[in-house]
This record gives sequence, C-alpha cells and structure tokens, in this order.
Amino acid sequence: MPHNIKFLAPEPINLVNNESSSEELMTPSLHFRDIRVGNCTIVNSQNNKFTVWQIEVTLAPTGISGRSSPKIHIYKRYTEFEAFREKMMQTLSADLRPNVPPLPPKLSWYDAWRYEDANFKSGWLARRRAGLELFLNTLLLNDKILLEGVECIKEFLKK
Repeated sequence: MPHNIKFLAPEPINLVNNESSSEELMTPSLHFRDIRVGNCTIVNSQNNKFTVWQIEVTLAPTGISGRSSPKIHIYKRYTEFEAFREKMMQTLSADLRPNVPPLPPKLSWYDAWRYEDANFKSGWLARRRAGLELFLNTLLLNDKILLEGVECIKEFLKK
C-alpha cells in the first residue's frame, strides 16, 4: 500500500509590535497630515458683524486608528488666532519664536473708517484665509514647534 505523503511548507510568522518606541513616547500625541482653512461664515450679532473661519485638521494615521485619517473640524474667529499666536510666542523657546509666522494683517488704518465694506470683501477674505492657513501649517507641521507647544495647540483645537 503506497502512502501519499504531502509536505506543507510552514506558514510565515508575522510579528506585530504593539509597544511604543522610546522615540514615539517622546513626541507629542498629535501628528498632523494636513491643515486647511476653509470657507468663512459672516455672523451678524446685535452689536457687530464678524467672520468665523472653518478649520479642517487631518490627523496622520496611528497604530490605533489604522489606515484612516481622523479629521477635526473647528470654527475660530481671527481674535482667537491672535490669542493662540501670542500664547505660542510665550510658550516657545527663544530659538523657535522666529519660526512663528505673523498673522495676516488687520484692515489698514485708511480702510478702518469703512470697516463694514472693506472687512467682508471676497478678495480681502481670500487673502486672509490663505494667511491663516499658512500660519497654521507652519506651526502644526513643524515637529519642534509641535513638541514644545503641544498643550497650547491642543487648547486651540478644542471646540
């Protein structure tokens, strides 16, 4: 009686490391992939009119989230950007402060008297949006700034 014996090749073993490396432990828990300042909404309150900017922050995928890239959507006024920049300048070491870009300028003094018309023109708003986006990308995509200013950044990103 002949026996047919078949040999099976061993299956490969896949090892997965679920522990964080010492380098990962030293970096902040936020890793950003993309930051976009989107459309603005002009809000009319009883006393004044102001602009609120939509911000979409795409986080880099982590081991926990797998391949998906979670997104954060927040809305901020220009005054909140000013407060955030000031706090970052106080938090960061002297060698990193020059890397913090200025915010886009406010209205020029000669446009201030016609604030209502000048502040809500589409061309001016488009330039401000681009400046705010550059500001956020410069801060949030710089690993050194992120490491030193992580608490300020987390506070700014809260809704």
